[in-house]
Amino acid sequence: MAAYWQGLGRWLGLSLVAIALAACSAVPIFFDTDLVADAISLQLEQTQSQLTSQLRLSEAPTWSVDRVKVRENAPVMIQDLPGYHLRGTYRLTIELPRGTVTRPKQPFDLYLQGQKEGKSWRLAKYGPGDAGEAADWRTYLIPPKGYYVD
Repeated sequence: MAAYWQGLGRWLGLSLVAIALAACSAVPIFFDTDLVADAISLQLEQTQSQLTSQLRLSEAPTWSVDRVKVRENAPVMIQDLPGYHLRGTYRLTIELPRGTVTRPKQPFDLYLQGQKEGKSWRLAKYGPGDAGEAADWRTYLIPPKGYYVD
């Protein structure tokens, strides 16, 4: 009977270790909300001309992104480097000539790619290439704080 309990104890112990290891691998990466806000802003900058023409503005509006909440993140490989597919919401505040417009809980769905050095991140977009090229990833540097572009 003692051998039975000893075997059961070993089995339970190994099961708990296996569950703990599985749980560790499923723990999501928590992203700095400033990084995600910068990625969303970069995405907005890339569509700024479309926004300006749709709103019939003579100059591009200024905006701010805050209250970022990442609801989901999943690891992905992007051009042989680790990346993450992020989904969530943010608040968008747009300064227009006629006043300020605030849009709470705007959804986002974006991909971030970490760089080899681990010092910077890139916004990644998957889509068709130029002149009929096959679809592939395109990445854009998310400028780190204090980074100056001339």
